[in-house]
Amino acid sequence: MGNRLAKALIIIGGISFGTAAIFIKLCNLTPDAIAFFRFFISGLILSPLGLKLRDIPKTMLPGLLLAAHMILFILSLDFTTVNSSTVLVSTTPIFILLISLFTHKRVPVYDIVFISIALVGIVIMNYPIVINYVLGNVLALFAALFMAFYTLDLRRYNYENSFELTSSIYLSASIFLGPIVIFTGLGDLNLRSIEALAGLIFIPTLIGHGSYIYISNKIRPQIVSLMEILEPVVATLLAIPLFKQIPSIYQIVGSIIVLASLTYLLYHS
Repeated sequence: MGNRLAKALIIIGGISFGTAAIFIKLCNLTPDAIAFFRFFISGLILSPLGLKLRDIPKTMLPGLLLAAHMILFILSLDFTTVNSSTVLVSTTPIFILLISLFTHKRVPVYDIVFISIALVGIVIMNYPIVINYVLGNVLALFAALFMAFYTLDLRRYNYENSFELTSSIYLSASIFLGPIVIFTGLGDLNLRSIEALAGLIFIPTLIGHGSYIYISNKIRPQIVSLMEILEPVVATLLAIPLFKQIPSIYQIVGSIIVLASLTYLLYHS
């Protein structure tokens, strides 16, 4: 895969990811319903491009990991700000490196140093302590952890048609989410929710996450995760005029520390 195309997809995907939190905040459906319709409809849209039903069982693990990531991310936005949630969700590369440590893979000392610096930034973002915000931030960190497992798991799939894999993963995720929606309900299914859901499906899901899957087994996972650094920047800028969410000085300083650490880790891994 050409280097220029990879960089272009990282930028396009990152900007597209940045709209996800905005569409989620605008949608009045329950978190489970948002996640379910996002993946079920996206999977159906992509299915004519190469989906084989027999492949769905093979993608149940990444489907489960993606479903868990999405629910946690959506829930985090109910408790904390768009800035905090998206910055913390973008810490996936840190968890990828931590997983490498726990699986006894060799990790450079400077990686550990910058992971520690990023953790300091996370602490700063949570000051002063507001219980609701802390809960949302913790949920966002767990969302990043599941995305790390998801990103690493994608490496084991060898495929030529990324649409086939993407559709299969989306439908696998919806299989886990469907039964949950039956118990939690749909929420407020109004015109605004439908419009927000449509935006969520076509921009961050089909364009953003589609790009993520396409390059996931073609370049290093740390570089793939570079998309996630662009997400909080775009989301925070959009949240200021739309939701009047102006980041506090602690959120700004903490975010800069986290994103700077992630940038270093991604470019030197």
